[in-house]
Amino acid sequence: MKKIIISIFTLVSMLMIFQPLVSFGIGQVTEPIIIKDILRDSEVTDTLVVFNSEDKKVALQLKAEGEIVDWTSFYGIEDKNLENPITEIQVPAKSRLDVTVKFKIPEDVPNGEYAGEIAIMTAPAENEEMSKATISVLQRIGREVLITVTDKEILEFKTTVIPLKYGVNKSEPLQIKVIHDNQGNISIKPDVQLKITKNNKTVFNVIFPYSEDEKPVRPLERKTMPLIEWQTAGQENGEYKAEVKVLLAGKVIQENDFKFTTGFDINKYLSFISQIGGGSLVSGWLMIGGFLIILSMLFISIGKKRVLLRIRKKKA
Repeated sequence: MKKIIISIFTLVSMLMIFQPLVSFGIGQVTEPIIIKDILRDSEVTDTLVVFNSEDKKVALQLKAEGEIVDWTSFYGIEDKNLENPITEIQVPAKSRLDVTVKFKIPEDVPNGEYAGEIAIMTAPAENEEMSKATISVLQRIGREVLITVTDKEILEFKTTVIPLKYGVNKSEPLQIKVIHDNQGNISIKPDVQLKITKNNKTVFNVIFPYSEDEKPVRPLERKTMPLIEWQTAGQENGEYKAEVKVLLAGKVIQENDFKFTTGFDINKYLSFISQIGGGSLVSGWLMIGGFLIILSMLFISIGKKRVLLRIRKKKA
């Protein structure tokens, strides 16, 4: 019973931490922002999730306080290059809105831990005077920020490689999504090498350099890059192997590989499934599924009979 009570208490505590704090219709996720081992003169971003449960649009002011007040700026989530800082947002009725917050660490700040808070608060109406009484009724929700500054560089990142299709239609390009997740404290600009082989023979081998038009992947940032493509036009149909290497300053940091097929016509495949189902794609899938279930039951039955025969032979 004691263990059950402790478990329930722990679960409730976690839910209170990760659930948004709501005050009179507005709220934000209040899990502390903790940034460790960040270098001087670096930039790091996070996302604020703001809620409005009222039946009308609400204007909210964005504010930073404490030791990080001069390091902090806010941007609309659509401002990918962080070029237009904002101090106020309009949150539609019964909805949520994401806001990007950026911390720019000064180049002359000493090593150590710095504490502060970022807050959202209701903005007074345009014709409303900011009297003491008005300020006292403004709604405000804060979120704790802790930033540790260091002078030690940490290089740590992981790249996710995702082919959009493993079966590429004839004359369509192979498209690969690349996502860099920077968990270190320095900005990075990784290159990507793509090698395509068929029957152990290389048919394509190119390094795609990090675009000069793209900003580096900042510390603690997860960034999706433009798609990498290999044109299949003029290539033989069949199975190929793709080898993807992630390079930084010419050094291989990570390797991935996968197989894919060209000349794959999904329409013909779906047409075949539809014919099995008498013209219905759904019926075709159901019939194939039923056949596989019957086949698996048959194999199980045969396996059981073999076991019984072995037992009988041993007894005999």
